[in-house]
Parts: sequence; structure tokens; C-alpha cells
Amino acid sequence: MISVPGTAHATDGHLLHGVGAVNSALGGVAIASNASLLGAFYSNPAGLASFDGTNLEMGFELLKPDRTVSSTFGTMSGSTTSDSDWSPIPAFGFSTRLENGLVIGLSGLGIGGFGVNYAADPSNPILMPRPNGFGQVYSNFQLLKISPALAWKAGEKLSLGVAANIDWQSLAVDPMPIAAPDFDPGPDNRPGTQDDRSFYPSAAAADAVFGFGFQVGLQYVVSPKVTMGLAYTSPQIFTDFKFQMTHANPNLPNFGTARTVSFRMDVPAIYGVGLAVAPTERLQMGLDAKYVTYGSTEGFEAKGYAGDGSVQGFGWQDITVVAAGAQYKASNKVTLRGGYHYSGNPIPDEQSMFNIAAPAVVQHHITGGVGVAIAKGVELNVAAYKALENTITGAMFRPQAIPGTLVSNSLSETSLLLGFTFRPIK
Repeated sequence: MISVPGTAHATDGHLLHGVGAVNSALGGVAIASNASLLGAFYSNPAGLASFDGTNLEMGFELLKPDRTVSSTFGTMSGSTTSDSDWSPIPAFGFSTRLENGLVIGLSGLGIGGFGVNYAADPSNPILMPRPNGFGQVYSNFQLLKISPALAWKAGEKLSLGVAANIDWQSLAVDPMPIAAPDFDPGPDNRPGTQDDRSFYPSAAAADAVFGFGFQVGLQYVVSPKVTMGLAYTSPQIFTDFKFQMTHANPNLPNFGTARTVSFRMDVPAIYGVGLAVAPTERLQMGLDAKYVTYGSTEGFEAKGYAGDGSVQGFGWQDITVVAAGAQYKASNKVTLRGGYHYSGNPIPDEQSMFNIAAPAVVQHHITGGVGVAIAKGVELNVAAYKALENTITGAMFRPQAIPGTLVSNSLSETSLLLGFTFRPIK
């Protein structure tokens, strides 16, 4: 059975930098490096061709994000920290080699998400009670991928792979800015004056939708010590979220009556290239580069306010990702792993206010772990990583930028991982 993940506060935009204890400890490197079955499912299905017999890898991650939003409006300034808990993220992968040399496999991976839980704060302008500020801000986004995959060796040096992605995602946001706010002109009954009041509705009742896409990849053995890889993940196309909500302005006669708002949020295409080098039998190193196309993805590409006061999208931009990792077999039972992962920040500073609910701004990740053979064909893997704090700052908008105002979003993450790898006994 595959568990539904908790809120995964991800690191390459809203996607995890890696999956499972082995792949995460190596900085997410997996396009040409085949140290992890889960890594192959996540980044390049051609890597499955390197696994003989029947293999199983499963893992569990506990991730704790630390998020802060600060704002300044005139002489007023404040800072608020989000309530923060450890979020569980599962990972499971299985592969087996058939008699004809084909490798088939199936995985279920929690691969991304975001979430905040900021209390209304009268000392922080952006979180002042509504309608002066957003009041309490809550979000919870979860992303799960199930992938049946097929890989085969097309020759002595070339391996090819393909996977079908069946995706599931869930989203809850309060207040929901993609809905047009319920507006009234205030006691003076004149629009465009200081006493105007706007209330965004709540979409705290989560909706869940399915999406579909695919992955293809290849690996080519340049020499016994060097392998190159290429991988492509298509855009993951989802059906629309449909949020059942109510009109939120208590000053209007329709207050509390039903309304429905739709929003589509796809997952971007990813282009990847990798290099793996094995200088010795004990030492393996890998280097990956990816390009993630948020800037052309539905739900992420649009930005700013529409004419009705709704926010059109997250306003994210394309990012480049670079990862490096190495593992060293210190003994017949112990393998040491380490890595570094850099992710471009998809959120421009000027979009800071529009991404309070999704502050996916971390860039530098330090990763490490160890594997211990606890029985024949069974390895226990533990890992941890730290995503270093990063901050973006931009102006408040209403609907144009308000001079002299600031909104800052900060995020750092700490994660602990545990997993087991089961390999054929030779």
C-alpha cells in the first residue's frame, strides 16, 4: 500500500531535490548515477536497466520547514513565524528483470508540496485582521507520483527507459487569492477611497485532482569508469481544482452564500543531463544539471492581479538546478554518502507578496548519509539534509506596488530520512 504524503515543503521550487535516503544523501544525483532505485524512478527511468534481479527500495522522510513572513507599511513593521511540524513523506520502488532482459518497475513517491500556517498578527501589516491585511494565512499542497516504468539495454553501452506518470495533488488555501474578492466601497459608498473593503474567500476545504505525464531517458557508457545520461520529464497536466467556498464579505447581502472557483496547477517539464564517474571500485561520483520550466507552466506562469482583483498565478520563473554527490564504500558493510544541491529561486522579489502561502525560495542544500549492510542483500540507509535559509523581499500591491512597503518571505528546511534497500543475494 502506498501512503499519501504529508505536506512536503520542497526544494526545487515545489519539488523535492531527491527521494529516499540514498538519493537525497547524494544531493539528488541520479541521471547517470545508479546508486538508488528510487533515484532512477525520480530522475531517469533508463537507470533501472542497471539493476539485476528483483530489487526493492523503500523510505520515509521527516521534513521540518522554518518559515517567516515580515512586512513594513509606513512606520509599522512586524515579523511572524509559521507554525511548523515534521511532515512525513513516503517513497517506494520495485523493479525486476524479465527473462528477455527487460526491466519493469513500479514506484510511489511523495515528490513535492508547500504549506504555511501563519496566525493573524495585528503587529505585522500583511497579516493584520481582514480586510486591512490577509489575517490568518494557511496553505497545504501535496504532490504524489505513481510510475510504472520499463527499461532495457539497447546495446552493450546504451540503456533506454520510459515511465508513465500518474500524479495526484491536493491543495487548500485560506484566504484564496485566485478568487475575485468580495468588494464593497466602505461606509462612504465611494470606490477607490481608503475605507474600501475586500475579502478573499477561504479554500481551506481541500480539493484533490489527478494528472498525467511521462518520463523518458537514456544512459550511455562512455568507458568502464564514465557514464553519461539524458532525461526528460514531460509537463504533468492536471484537471482543475474546484473549490466549494462562500462569499466572505460580511457587509454584503450575499455573505455566506455558496460560490465555486476553479484553478489549474500543472507540474513543469524538466530537462536533465548527468555524468557519473567511478575512479575506483569503492568510489562513485555524480553530477546532474536540470532545467525546470515553471515560467511556461499553467498556474505558475501568470502573475499579478486581474481586473476583478483576483491573483492570476504564482508568477514563477524557470530555474536551473545543479547537484553533485559521491559515495565511498568504506568497508564491506558501510557506505558513506554526501552531496550538495543548488536550486535557482523561482520566485522573483517583486512576487514576494503573492507567494506568502508558497515561499519556495531555498537554494543551497547540504546532504549526507550512511548505508549499513545489516543482512545479506539488505541495507539500512539513514540520511539528513539542510536547506539553508534564503529570503526574498518585494513591495505590497493594491493593485499597483505601494511605495515604501515591503514583504519578505524566509525559508529554511531540516530533514531526516530512513530507508531500506533489498537486492538479490549473489
